Amino acid sequence: MAAGGTHSNGIGPGEDAVIVAASAYHGGLMPARDGSKRSAEWLRPRVEQQGLQRYVNTIRERIRLILAITLLTTAAAVAYVVTASKEYTAEADILVTPVSQSDTALAGLPLIRQSSDPTRDVETAARLVVTRAVAVRAKAQLNLSDGPNLIQQHVRADPVAQSNLVAITATAHSNTEARDLANAFATGFISLQTERLHRAVARQLAALAPRVRALSPAERAAPDSPASTYARLQTLQTQDDPTLNMQTPASLPGGPSWPKTKLSIVAGVLAGLILGIGGAFALQVLDPRLRREEQLRALYGLPILGRIPKESGRRSQRALAPERLSPSTLESYRTLRATLAASRRGAQTEAPAVLVTSPSPSEGKTTTAINLASSLALAGNTVILIEADLRRPAIGEALEVSATHGTGSVLLGMASFQDALVETKAYGRYLRLLLADKSGAASGFMADQLFLPAAQDLVQEAKQLADYVVVDSPPLSEVIDALPLAQQADEVLVVVRLGKTQLTKLQNLGELLARHDIEPVGFAVLGVPSTGEGYYYTPSTTPSERSRARAAST
Repeated sequence: MAAGGTHSNGIGPGEDAVIVAASAYHGGLMPARDGSKRSAEWLRPRVEQQGLQRYVNTIRERIRLILAITLLTTAAAVAYVVTASKEYTAEADILVTPVSQSDTALAGLPLIRQSSDPTRDVETAARLVVTRAVAVRAKAQLNLSDGPNLIQQHVRADPVAQSNLVAITATAHSNTEARDLANAFATGFISLQTERLHRAVARQLAALAPRVRALSPAERAAPDSPASTYARLQTLQTQDDPTLNMQTPASLPGGPSWPKTKLSIVAGVLAGLILGIGGAFALQVLDPRLRREEQLRALYGLPILGRIPKESGRRSQRALAPERLSPSTLESYRTLRATLAASRRGAQTEAPAVLVTSPSPSEGKTTTAINLASSLALAGNTVILIEADLRRPAIGEALEVSATHGTGSVLLGMASFQDALVETKAYGRYLRLLLADKSGAASGFMADQLFLPAAQDLVQEAKQLADYVVVDSPPLSEVIDALPLAQQADEVLVVVRLGKTQLTKLQNLGELLARHDIEPVGFAVLGVPSTGEGYYYTPSTTPSERSRARAAST
């Protein structure tokens, strides 16, 4: 509500007022005449943060973004699973049985000997599996086209924990290739080690043969004689490496090991949720627009007087008359009318003047002014709607009314206030309009007239002729054309639209009003999600029918 009396904060008569007004118009600020400043507590509200609820609201507001990103990443995961080349894995196991260190007959042979650490014996065998020599044998056995080095990259050998097994794992693009490659490396490794063993045994046999021939029959019968060692070596020469044995040959894989279908899809869903929720909170921090009512309470200690639902399917930027709105929206404007009356402080003997403004254009303030005025008229009040948005007039087009003289003509003294008023078809004398002049609107010439001394009396004269005065103001944070009228008005209603209003401009508007000792009566929030229409929102009569009924009764 504007501070002070009707004229205490207005522009005083005389040339000095014109100079002050023009300076304010070009400078963007117009200080109070008496230089006093009240403490604008409504600009510094004490609002407690909602904690978890704030995060829930952020996710709810950006749920479409989160779902879109999640669907995108899930689709990418499915596409990867479908298009990625399949890989199959097969495994063959080799049992390692080291020979004892105390067996002197086998000394010097290329066998895996037992050590103090059992795991070390298996690790030794595992390191000998994936070598170029084994890869050459596997290539020849399977008639592979790849070179040995490339074949090695598809095979690995790992000790199986707490056992004497070495697991040879092979990966290929088909299940048969994977099985054959694992078995080829297992058998190739055993055969390679066996050949090395046989060559070593042959050398030792050749060295022992002369000694054995020189022994007597009695010496040959001794258990630790060279003849006994010679016999053991002859046995080794006819068998595979005794320390290595194919424990489990590789079998045919039942399905691809990569890509993992379930894991890939779950990873896609989780990645989408993480990216979506992270993006939602990032946009919440970077988003300059008003998204929820809590942001209003965080900026201002002012009530929300009306919540106007979003009109589904309407994308027009034009102001909307009552007959073009849904019943639930009309009911919301009736609620706004009632809360405005309830918020009025003290007894008021003269007609109240309500100025409707917004932080920026296309936020619904003209639609709000029209429907607030029509709602007051439907309640049996005489209302004058003044169009003070002289740069972008829209009321006449919305209500399908034209006028010979407008607001600028009255301010310039070219027509009287009463002669410039026009009645509406639907509401008759209950709703009269002072429309803006068409000429000079685009250049801003007419808007300059609001800073003339005659603008002080515009609202007062309207109060004497009606029960209510509603002023459609331009966005004061964009242009301060109607600032003199805001200082004359009893109540300033700020219209904001969810998803449209810029928070920076909303703050600028609050600072501008506070600097000129104008405290808004509250907010009308447009674009609130609709909760549906029921029986109570169904209109029984049209505005024109109600107007005719009132006229007949009088």
